[in-house]
Amino acid sequence: MVLCQTSMAENIGAAARAMKTMGLSRLVLVAPRAAVDDKARSVATHAAALLDGARRVETIEQAVADSVAVWATTARSRHLNLAVVDGRTAAGEIVSQARAVPEGSPGRVSILFGAERTGLTNAELGAADRLLALDANPDYPVLNLAQAVQLVAYEVFHAAGVSPGGPLATDLPATKAELATLCARLEAALGGRAFFPGAAGEERERNARRLMQRVRLLLNRAQPSTDELQILHGMLTALLRVPRDRDE
Repeated sequence: MVLCQTSMAENIGAAARAMKTMGLSRLVLVAPRAAVDDKARSVATHAAALLDGARRVETIEQAVADSVAVWATTARSRHLNLAVVDGRTAAGEIVSQARAVPEGSPGRVSILFGAERTGLTNAELGAADRLLALDANPDYPVLNLAQAVQLVAYEVFHAAGVSPGGPLATDLPATKAELATLCARLEAALGGRAFFPGAAGEERERNARRLMQRVRLLLNRAQPSTDELQILHGMLTALLRVPRDRDE
């Protein structure tokens, strides 16, 4: 569970308690605006150890670098080309994705929760593969952060108890850090070939950022494996290689 820019210590504590109740133990705090203090520990009660083990990072990229799949919880309408899945269906897919990661692999499945007042930012949503929607009263579809964590944790717990395990995957899914490396290499190569439109300077950099954001969304949707990513790296290497003189 990844909490982004959480502003209330009580919500961090309540989220930890909700996680422990449903058998989840990995909590990541992205640029939290509240400290893990006595208020958080008081609400967490017996989940204080989970708070002690929480990982704190400053950026969403750091939070999901070791993730093979990233889900974003959001109630707001977004103009992103991401699939929206209801909570119960999403939980089944999350469990399947987690079970597909071989034992001992560092790969994770991350679920993002936004700040209390604003939700997830566009940058945070850009790190996700899919959107997870929790059904609620359409006249008042407002959930407290800790409530949202509790509902998602419950659905995952329920799905883990009734879903078949299945065989372990032999083809490791690529992590977000590996995808970021490919995108950075591709952007540098395209920049060297004057691919991005616009006049040199800020305009070209702006166009490059927009295009590469779409490329990252494409790769996130595709969810390539490590082997498939190596194929793309190999193809890029071949395209960048200086051709030999035919007479040699």
